[in-house]
Amino acid sequence: MFRRVVPPLAAAALAAVFISSQSALAAEPSRLETFVAPSGDEGYFALGLSPNIAQPPDVPRDTVVLFDTSASQSGDFRVRAKEALTAFLQALSPADKVSLWAVDLAAIPLTENFVAASSAEMTDALARLDRRVPLGTTDMVATLQAAISSYAGKPEAGRARAAVYIGDGLSPTNLVTSDRLSHFADRLTAMRVPFSCLAIGPRVNGQLLGALANTTGGAVFTDDAETNAASAGQQLADMAHGWVIWPTKFSMSDGYKSIYYRAARPLRFDRRAILVGSFPAKADLSKPVSVRLAGSLAGKSVSLAWNIVATPSSDDQAFLRQLVEAANHDHGVSLPTAGDRALEQVRVLFNAGANSLAQLGRQAAITGDFNSAERLADAATKVSPGDQDALILRRAAEKSKQVRQASFAQTGSAVAPPVPDVPPPPEAADGELLNEVEQQQTVFQGFLRTEVRNALNEARANMGSDPATVVATLKLMLDKVRSAGEASPEVRAQLADQIEAVLRMANHQALIQGEKELERQQIIAEGEARERINRQLFLQEQKVDQLMARFNALMDEERFRDAEAIADIAEELEPFRPGLRGAELTARMVGWTVDMAQIRDMRHRGFVDATMQIELSHIPTADEPPILYPDPEVWQLLTERRKKYKSVDLKSNNPNEQKIMSELENKTEIDFAEQPLSDVIDYLKNRHEIEIQLDNRALTDAGIGSDTPITRTIKDISLRSALKLILSELDLTYVIRNEVLMITSKTEAESMLSTRVYPVGDLVVPIRNPMMMMGGGRGRF
Repeated sequence: MFRRVVPPLAAAALAAVFISSQSALAAEPSRLETFVAPSGDEGYFALGLSPNIAQPPDVPRDTVVLFDTSASQSGDFRVRAKEALTAFLQALSPADKVSLWAVDLAAIPLTENFVAASSAEMTDALARLDRRVPLGTTDMVATLQAAISSYAGKPEAGRARAAVYIGDGLSPTNLVTSDRLSHFADRLTAMRVPFSCLAIGPRVNGQLLGALANTTGGAVFTDDAETNAASAGQQLADMAHGWVIWPTKFSMSDGYKSIYYRAARPLRFDRRAILVGSFPAKADLSKPVSVRLAGSLAGKSVSLAWNIVATPSSDDQAFLRQLVEAANHDHGVSLPTAGDRALEQVRVLFNAGANSLAQLGRQAAITGDFNSAERLADAATKVSPGDQDALILRRAAEKSKQVRQASFAQTGSAVAPPVPDVPPPPEAADGELLNEVEQQQTVFQGFLRTEVRNALNEARANMGSDPATVVATLKLMLDKVRSAGEASPEVRAQLADQIEAVLRMANHQALIQGEKELERQQIIAEGEARERINRQLFLQEQKVDQLMARFNALMDEERFRDAEAIADIAEELEPFRPGLRGAELTARMVGWTVDMAQIRDMRHRGFVDATMQIELSHIPTADEPPILYPDPEVWQLLTERRKKYKSVDLKSNNPNEQKIMSELENKTEIDFAEQPLSDVIDYLKNRHEIEIQLDNRALTDAGIGSDTPITRTIKDISLRSALKLILSELDLTYVIRNEVLMITSKTEAESMLSTRVYPVGDLVVPIRNPMMMMGGGRGRF
């Protein structure tokens, strides 16, 4: 929304501009439209430029998406906007990244940074977006600042940037003035960020959205009932991926002056860039106009040149004079002419303004104000020189002025003499025009009265069921009555009073219904809260009942410690429920009682067994025959002879297995961060030049894959210890089997047995008289 810096007619036309939903069509060849006023000394042009070079290959984009969540984006508009956003994300390539923001009174980031469109982070962001209630208005200044703050520094090599806004562009609380618009346009252009829009909502600020797209090299796509979500999403994706030529220098043939505060508007390949300006009226339009532009495309400098033959001056292009005058006030910053269709819409609206001026002139003529009628006719012909109604009205006003001047010259009075019954022939056409105007006024007033009467009857009938719709309808009808210039002021005032009376009743009824609806929603919310609390209490009680059932089972199994822990958990869930604290104390008391009984039994058995040993020790033993021990030299010889039986392996190891056992004792070094297990094994295999294999079947049974990430840094330890540290975290181990070092599960390793022989002679030497050793601590072999 802009402050008024252009003439009233131009402002009214520009404010109503909208962009066609077919904005993403391929651009046509460059074109130069002209208009030269018959009595003027200056011409006006509209230059539509299309790049005449090939587009570079597409690259991934970092796109910031600004989704409008204001109160105007509710109901069907919210649903359609959300569907378009989903389709847009699906249309992006896997390499594209998106930063999603929700914008209303403030801009709220829903993703921490740029993420893939199909990532879990984006899924969470869309869920948070669904939970946001459409409230408040939109602050477009904060929206544009969010788009700029999303990017830092220069874009990454091989990537481009884009901004996409989904909303209506209305910013009633913080206006985007021309100065602010040029500031944001400069920032976005410097960062190489084209700003494209999906215009959706009950009312759309076409001027602001079109101006943003026009100054930053973006595009605008307007939602309508005939456009499906998939088409809208694909259009947004195509606009975001469109290449833009960023001008740095621009020139035209001598005499042609474009109105723009920078070199030129950015150029896109999917639409023509529109520049307006002026040229000398005496210029030869048959000669080609030379246009030169230098800029950058995909980070590289480019130069473009055109030689365009201008179209002959036409009254259809008369609106260019008003368009150029409007652009002069802010150097063309606020022009919404983002493409040919927008320029055509501006032409239609300016011509419609000429028709409105002609209608006002008719009304002035009806009331006898021929001076105003003449001025309005002049203004209408200035906008549209070929408007027949304006030309006829102007001739009629001039004739009336001549008649009044002649009457004044004869009578000396400013009052015109009575018109004769049969007007002179030269004035017949003008009299017929006035009669026709009066008849049209009477017919129109009759239609207007009927329409108002029907609207009021329908409003009274629907006021009790849908007062909000009635209020909106009556406001539109009131605006229509007040702007109905064909009706007399008395009729307009009478009808407006009738509408305002019913409108006050509808507003009062809407207020009452709003209070009832608010009360109903509050009751529903309180009921849902109570139901949620009851559900939570029921689930909590059900969980406590399950815990106490488990408690009883553990008590029956005499697992008193586990039962005590279960009772403690149940008491934490419901601390004031009777019996839970008693159950915990009961389990503890019964458990300690059982333990004490067991300890008492063990003490009794130990006392009896010790007493028995004492009795056995009282048995005397004879010292015949005496125990004779060999000399120390004999014991030393026996020890030396038995060393060969210290460890005897029945299995013979081949050279490969011997090498593996030797390498296990050698030093190794590893440094891995989130590397697959298979890569770690391959590294160790190559470093130690031994064969290491994964037991895939055993690893699969244990639920471990070869791609399990390993993070470990180890230096200056043996390969054996390194393998233990790495495999212990995965509950794995290794074995030497079939000439390879096999990585397997511990369960599988336990089934792989090897035969070993150890000397156990000392364990099996028979004791000939054990009673002798019990009696006196002595014995013999």
